[in-house]
Amino acid sequence: MKSNSYEYDVALSFAGENRAYVEEVANSLNKRGIKVFYDLFEEANLWGKNLYEYLSEIYQNKARYTVLFISGFYNQKLWTNHERVSMQARAFQESREYILPVRFDNTEIPGILKTVGYIDLQQKTPEELATLIEKKLNKDQTFFRRRWSKLSTMINAKPFIFSIKIIDQDEKQVKNAKVVLVANNSTYLEGISDETGLAHFIIRTRKLYTVLIAHPQYPAVMFKNINPKEDIEVTIEKTEGFGSVIINKSGAVPGLTGKIEPIRKSDKVLALYADNIAIEDGSHQPYDFELNKSISLEDNGGNIIHLTFRFFQGRIALVDYCKHKSF
Repeated sequence: MKSNSYEYDVALSFAGENRAYVEEVANSLNKRGIKVFYDLFEEANLWGKNLYEYLSEIYQNKARYTVLFISGFYNQKLWTNHERVSMQARAFQESREYILPVRFDNTEIPGILKTVGYIDLQQKTPEELATLIEKKLNKDQTFFRRRWSKLSTMINAKPFIFSIKIIDQDEKQVKNAKVVLVANNSTYLEGISDETGLAHFIIRTRKLYTVLIAHPQYPAVMFKNINPKEDIEVTIEKTEGFGSVIINKSGAVPGLTGKIEPIRKSDKVLALYADNIAIEDGSHQPYDFELNKSISLEDNGGNIIHLTFRFFQGRIALVDYCKHKSF
């Protein structure tokens, strides 16, 4: 059985700790005449290539299906998570199952819903799994050929992966930074940096974006008119006592009990509601504010925080904050 549309019938994505099982699956598929992407089958081909770009192309465009071997090890790896994001970009593009999850354990993987059907590997030998993969390919081959010509005319530009790496002044990766890309039409994409400092975004429409970055231990960072065609690296620096947060419609500020909700009263006037929080010693709400000018908030516990709005568009706000110091 060969695929005329793709270089590979199936690509295997797994953590190295699970290689023994996966290699048996790969060998079994290979013996059945199924074209499988398995890294050890491709050593000569991978030699010298930019693996970041090449593997993105494999998992996003060159395989009919990807089998995702889920385990606790998989969730901890940089490369496997890069592969996963590439798969998900493809899954967004097509209205059919593309990612076939199989589980060594119950680890949760970002973007893979618990309701998606999976195969329990504790109940399947590698040979049995290879048989199931072969059946899946055989079942869908005729249907896929009939449907693809129609489907391809409905798809616009292919989605692609845009990544932002966030490091601090000591060149250490910053994890758990909130990153939001805001387009000129106020649509947005949200992400959070992982253990390696990377935040990944699936770009489906080519636009310029304002990049917002916030973290409770770092001041806010903003870049305007960013073209996502190339990945970027951002260095953020700590300032003692300062943090930042991105508010989507409404949200909390660390150190305060209650929520705030910025609004746009008119083209030129911004205002702020605060729930169970006094603004500027109890001023009337909504309280008019300006970008880049500090205002003080106090909650019902006497905690005082100074806020400075750096950006507000649509319902997305980027906010710096610092705790009031008593002298």
